[in-house]
Amino acid sequence: MNAAAGPLTEPAGTRLAQARWGTMGLFFIMGAFLATFLSRVPSVTEALHVTTGRFAVLMLMGALGAFVALLVTGWAVARFGTRRILWWSTFTYAAAFLLMAWSVAVGSQGAFAIGQFFISFSFAFTNVPINAEAANVERWMKRAVMPHFHAAFSVGMAIGLALGAVVSHFGMSPTLHYVIVVAVLSAVRLALIGPAVYDGSPAPAAEVPRGIGGPFKTARDEYRERRVLLIGLIVFAASTIEGAAATWTSLAVVESFSTTEAIGDIFYWVFLVAMVTTRGLGAQIIGRLGRVVSLRVSAVLVAVGGAMFAFGPTFAVIGVGMVLWGLGAGLGVPIGFSAASDDPRRAAARVAAVSSFSTIAGLVMPQVIGHLGELVELRVALLVVAAAALLSFLLARAVRTEGPLLRSHRLLAKRLEDRAARDEAAVVIADAVEPVPGVADAEGGEGR
Repeated sequence: MNAAAGPLTEPAGTRLAQARWGTMGLFFIMGAFLATFLSRVPSVTEALHVTTGRFAVLMLMGALGAFVALLVTGWAVARFGTRRILWWSTFTYAAAFLLMAWSVAVGSQGAFAIGQFFISFSFAFTNVPINAEAANVERWMKRAVMPHFHAAFSVGMAIGLALGAVVSHFGMSPTLHYVIVVAVLSAVRLALIGPAVYDGSPAPAAEVPRGIGGPFKTARDEYRERRVLLIGLIVFAASTIEGAAATWTSLAVVESFSTTEAIGDIFYWVFLVAMVTTRGLGAQIIGRLGRVVSLRVSAVLVAVGGAMFAFGPTFAVIGVGMVLWGLGAGLGVPIGFSAASDDPRRAAARVAAVSSFSTIAGLVMPQVIGHLGELVELRVALLVVAAAALLSFLLARAVRTEGPLLRSHRLLAKRLEDRAARDEAAVVIADAVEPVPGVADAEGGEGR
């Protein structure tokens, strides 16, 4: 049985609720882990005695770790199952985070780079299986609940950032902060794996390529699929839209309006609240509009909001722009991962392939926007998100599905059922009416 496909029998109501909330908890924890690191970046750079440019170079090791992992994660989930992968990656993630904490304490740039490599490597080995499990829950519930899981990730990030700001204010060292968070979140994560994973067994041996080239064959097969590539581009665009806000909006506000960093941060929080709101309502939105229309409406909101942010003359205008940008940013990534998981037999491998596009966006697009910001005002450079929204709008049909989540198919099925019911009723009535003698012959019926 394929781990990504889920079990052959659907879980009962209580067990389904456990899987849903357990998986949501895993998303929350990963968001909190990521925010814990990001919240202490200024202190980390100071402890390592590095410039911003040098720190960016060290962070490239994290991107490399993610790339390496995404080439083999889909195969690994099929080979060993989601349950084992989540257990193993819990310990590797914790160990890598502790290595990073130690590197900050002693000021070792080399140890920090190695820690970043394995943090990102382990993150990929968490991201793929939890998205595969979320797709299982979505399939069993027959509702588009994938945005709820990504909302949990965003909430975890928000809480992690807030806690980071608090402990930083009170002078706690990054090392102690990291150690405490690793101990608490790793223990909770281990406790959640059981409820979150309903089956999680490996795929049948015959379905998993063996030998040293097996992992790369699995990845190669997925990258040859046209639909996977199109969904990957949609996720690339969605990650650009989301990541640009996280990386640059605060600085753009500070530079354009000569205001404080705290004011700049407020605008990112406005974006974050709007995005989480959309994800919280994602099931209802997608259920009513379908994936394609939801994605296109989101793209329009991003384009309008991005333009208002880029050219708005006042805080009020750019604030409205951030709201629209956040509302539009909420569904792109969840819809992409959900669409990649439509075929349960290949969900893990396709989520891994699609995730690589998100990794590329996170690595390349901040640099692109940063360089554009040296040529034009940074707010104007952020119009890159409008171009990303256009790409998402044009490719939206790639996320169509034949499953129960596509509204047009549900409406068509309902019309066909109603028509069949009417036809059946007409047949019953016709059979119940006794024919008038001679009418059949007169109308060319029986006997002709």
